[in-house]
Amino acid sequence: MRSDNLEELKDLTRFLADRNRLSGSEGIREAQDLVKRFIARQIKLPFTEETFQVDVNVPVEGRVRTDGGELKAYPLLGSTWGEMEGIVAGEDEDVEGKIALARIGGERESEKARRLKERGATAVIFYLDDLDSPFFGTLNGEKVIALSMERGPAKDLLGKRVTLYSRVKRTRVTGRNIYFDIGKGPFLYLIAHIDSKPFVKGAIDNALSVALLLMIAKELKETYSFPHRVRFLITDCEEMGLQGAKHHVKNLKHTFYAITLDSVGWINPAVIYRDSAGYNGDQIMEKFYRHLRDLKIDIPFRESRRARSDHIPFKEKGVQTLFLTSNPFTLRHTFYDTYEAIDWDKVAMWFDVVSSFIRRFHKL
Repeated sequence: MRSDNLEELKDLTRFLADRNRLSGSEGIREAQDLVKRFIARQIKLPFTEETFQVDVNVPVEGRVRTDGGELKAYPLLGSTWGEMEGIVAGEDEDVEGKIALARIGGERESEKARRLKERGATAVIFYLDDLDSPFFGTLNGEKVIALSMERGPAKDLLGKRVTLYSRVKRTRVTGRNIYFDIGKGPFLYLIAHIDSKPFVKGAIDNALSVALLLMIAKELKETYSFPHRVRFLITDCEEMGLQGAKHHVKNLKHTFYAITLDSVGWINPAVIYRDSAGYNGDQIMEKFYRHLRDLKIDIPFRESRRARSDHIPFKEKGVQTLFLTSNPFTLRHTFYDTYEAIDWDKVAMWFDVVSSFIRRFHKL
């Protein structure tokens, strides 16, 4: 990657990562406006903006009251509004009629909350073992009060009687996908979501990938002339249940391959061969494996039953999918996912690998 391209990529990423980009917020509108200006002025291509709507409980604030005072907490995206009093019990204990204390990991938050509700838990407090930061997760359709706290204060609540306060706002969010094409023929998609979780900047998840996608498009526009039309899709509302991708695939036609860039730029580059929705495309993964072998670059292929991103609605339509990410990525959905955490050597590697993969795709 040329140094001038890297500096431009850094500038794009810094702008996007300098604001929270919760879907429907002022921050994401500013980010989307930058993307549209870049496409029009730097890539010099027409683009399409498609809109859709999502109803969701957006977190406002949360608290945990104990005998010793009040502690800061954060409602998960989709948590219900309300108050709940009870004894805090560990998730492996008897949680009937109690507030469950649950570690992030293994199951997704929605699945864990559902399982704990079925066992009689009245609410859930989530915490991370790996970092002393709240984890900003999502409940997809589970009607329960669910808060996140830092590890130490959360564990100190075990066995205590507390009162949880969850303040959320029921919101109809207007999501906006942006896409544009290079070339002719059947579609090969490159996808990155622009939105972030509430309260966090999401520099690696996923401001960096959006900037990387734009810079790849700028380079390919001058050199690409092969038998696939590359569609660059920047989705919205991924963090609200892949809603942007689900909307886009309703009218999907002539699409054989889709590549997701999600949370690249951390120290552990990975290809996810099996995620929460099953195996990804064997044909496109074989092509990518051969490409890495030719470049003499070692990126591990990993399984992550928890991982989800915008390629999944494409996979469910029968499209061959490739999921490029970082795994493990311990900073995901925390206060630590900032611009300063980006590994620019890994970013430059991803730029070279992905752009050359698209150029060589028809030969592999």
